[in-house]
Amino acid sequence: MKINPWIILSIVLIIIIIGETIYITTLTPPTAPAAKPTPPSRYDQISQTDLIKYALDEGVALSYGMPPGWAHYGIQWKFFTEIYGIQHSDTDMGSAVVVATLEAAKGHPDADVADLGASYAMIAAEKGLTDCYIPPHFDAIPPEWKDPNGCWLALYTGTIGFVVNVDALKAKGVPIPRSWKDLLKPEYKGMIVYQDPTKTATGLLTIVAAAYANGGDVTNWRPGLEFIKELHKRGNIKSVPPLVPTADYQKGEIPILINLDYNGLTYKYTPGFPNTEFIIPEDGTITRAHAVIIAKGAPHPFVARLYLNFYMSDLGSLITSLAFARPTRQDYTPPEFISQLFPPKELYAKAVRLDEKKLREVSQNISEAWSSEVLPLAGGTISLVGNINGFVERDPVPRVNPYLLEKAMPLILQYISSMKQEVSQTNYVQASIYNSLIIADTQKEEIG
Repeated sequence: MKINPWIILSIVLIIIIIGETIYITTLTPPTAPAAKPTPPSRYDQISQTDLIKYALDEGVALSYGMPPGWAHYGIQWKFFTEIYGIQHSDTDMGSAVVVATLEAAKGHPDADVADLGASYAMIAAEKGLTDCYIPPHFDAIPPEWKDPNGCWLALYTGTIGFVVNVDALKAKGVPIPRSWKDLLKPEYKGMIVYQDPTKTATGLLTIVAAAYANGGDVTNWRPGLEFIKELHKRGNIKSVPPLVPTADYQKGEIPILINLDYNGLTYKYTPGFPNTEFIIPEDGTITRAHAVIIAKGAPHPFVARLYLNFYMSDLGSLITSLAFARPTRQDYTPPEFISQLFPPKELYAKAVRLDEKKLREVSQNISEAWSSEVLPLAGGTISLVGNINGFVERDPVPRVNPYLLEKAMPLILQYISSMKQEVSQTNYVQASIYNSLIIADTQKEEIG
């Protein structure tokens, strides 16, 4: 009988927690943190011990747009809460809604941190809705993926490509497409799905990626729109859903899905999904970044900073990689057992790093042009399922393969031990010790 690695991890955590709690309470009297200083703007303006102490005193982390089913957030928040004993609650919303919600809060938001597209993070920063903070490894993030003062940070990336149901194509005697040009071939009639560019960022990115493959770029996006228009004219488009169509893909109903690599690779390596390949188009594509911000007036500013420190740590980067999202930290390399599962580096090298500022400038024009020129051609391919508001495109797909988790466990436990030592050095004990088997109980549903 195979032992669930989450149960092993939970037991180890319990032993560590109990041992440290006994040591702290018997040898060193618990001390409450002193009056909190102004939250720092850089990680080196406060010791990690003091940061942990003040964050433990706050005890709660609130977020926007970081639900368990999106990218790596389920497993990441679980580790963060288990290590630090800080409770977490998320309100899922899309990028545009995050900005509108923070603006309406007038400096008193109900969130500490939020995930949103980098272009929207720029808008939030320009409106004064973010708190600036520079975490560790800040210098390792390329300049185009961060504000120089840390008012927003792009912390992971995704690359547009083709998610291919290999068996569905094989059953029809059709080869796997390797380029955007291949998608125009008649053998792919009624097989291709992409997301609605008026409802999702991924849909917009699809048009921009197609533009790069056809002689255009983010500002000269017209070649991409014409390409998508031609796919519709030839009848090669099956549907244009507003959400990531995970359930339909899992049921084998989608032969080719144009989407992000971390979704495609998750499908490929998750039990219960079709035989899948993720293809980076040979004729070009784009890589875009997702940002995390600290909300201006965050109710738990020290927790927010501790979370960014955690996110940027080697453990945080490992967790991000386990979900096939790629950290923007250029000084981090995932373990070989993870990196070997990605497409070859030379293919990723062909992907253009998207200029998020330019995307922001043209996104409305792309959306309007698609609505006026492509939508009339789409006919019954448009799906209106779902409550769409502000680029909400989450899905409940499991995000961590059990095999990868088991392989990563020695590294994970090593990182956890180091972080727990930092917690013990605060000499601060919360009234409520961490829930015993919360990891195993919740993650069994997520990893399947």
